[in-house]
Amino acid sequence: MARASRAPTWWLVGPDVLVALTVLAAVAWAVTALLDGRTAVAAAPAVTTTALAVVALVVRSRSGLPARTPVLPVWFVPVVLLVAAGSAVGWGAADGTTDGVAVGAAALVTAGPAAAVLAVPVAFRTGTARAERAGVRITDLSAVEAARSVDTLVLAKDGTVTTGDLTVVSVDPVEPDHDRNLRWFAGALSKASDHRVERAVATLSARGRLTGVEVVDGMGVRGSVDRHPVRVGSPQWIGFEAEPTIWTTVGVEVDGRRLGSITVADDVRPDLARDVGRLRALDVELVLVSGDTFERTRHVAELAGIETVHVTGDAGGVVRDLVSAGRAVATIGLSARAGAALAVTTGGVLGDAPTIDVDDCSPARVADALTIGRATAARVRRARTVTTTLGLVGAAVGATGLAGPVVAVVAAVAIYAVAALVATAA
Repeated sequence: MARASRAPTWWLVGPDVLVALTVLAAVAWAVTALLDGRTAVAAAPAVTTTALAVVALVVRSRSGLPARTPVLPVWFVPVVLLVAAGSAVGWGAADGTTDGVAVGAAALVTAGPAAAVLAVPVAFRTGTARAERAGVRITDLSAVEAARSVDTLVLAKDGTVTTGDLTVVSVDPVEPDHDRNLRWFAGALSKASDHRVERAVATLSARGRLTGVEVVDGMGVRGSVDRHPVRVGSPQWIGFEAEPTIWTTVGVEVDGRRLGSITVADDVRPDLARDVGRLRALDVELVLVSGDTFERTRHVAELAGIETVHVTGDAGGVVRDLVSAGRAVATIGLSARAGAALAVTTGGVLGDAPTIDVDDCSPARVADALTIGRATAARVRRARTVTTTLGLVGAAVGATGLAGPVVAVVAAVAIYAVAALVATAA
């Protein structure tokens, strides 16, 4: 993902500075009021703003967001400070220093800056908690923001619409009564190999007593099963011609005699069409990429209901072409190094994209990740908008000089409560 221009430092620390200045202003308000002979209720804003600020900072520290994550529009802090400073100067010039301090402090307190510090982390944590229950892990606010704009999803065939493994689809003995022996000897010997084909064949039987096992590169595996010499591998190696198929067929020889053949195919995920339908319902164009043969890739794509297919060894090139065409691309399963992670690329280099980690690369899990990511981004934006709007209204009310200590406290607590409710709402 192309790097956005670096946010100014003052913007990132601005909310913390605003909260600190609010606490100091509230303390100054209390001190000047008490020195002027007013009641102890004047200390309520100082106590309240301090308590709200401490809670907000603690909640943010436990939300999983970095302390310097932008939580407010860049203009909010300077606007509130200008309103507070302007009201303090204006009222101070008109009615004296005590009233100037009181009105300026009231404008800061009623702006509820602690609520702004609280709202985005709570909204983010609410989303991440729901994501974790769905097998999705979100650690970066930029990833959920990017998920909002995704309009294209590029999936690797193996490991996404398929499990990444192969499964036996046909067992064809030379003679019908050879079926049991064909399964037993082929499955037992194949347990000695870690190749995808042999792993599939190995599911046909329990483990036997193996001796003299040798994996023959490009051909198959041979050895003895319960003292019977066995070979499992390519039909040419075994010495027969297999029926033409888009899948992989291996021959099985026991005691120097061909017992039959076994065909393995991609293990397509259960409920594939339904889960792909969930992705399509998110208004996402689906692109299947594979380094396998066109026939196999097309077959799996048809089962999944995916129309766009690229058979290529350069999946990154497919993504770059889509990004160059102005698409916001999410990828899954393209890089073994990335593991199970949904990468969102809106420009630049594939490996530079923010990611959402998932338990597996299935379409169902990817649909969960996109759905929860988008919902979290919407919740964060909603919380930010509400606290910003209430903050501006509160600052304006405080600047009028109508907000005494009790009104200022009520306004600050109300904004705080509304921010928490909005941040946790579904």
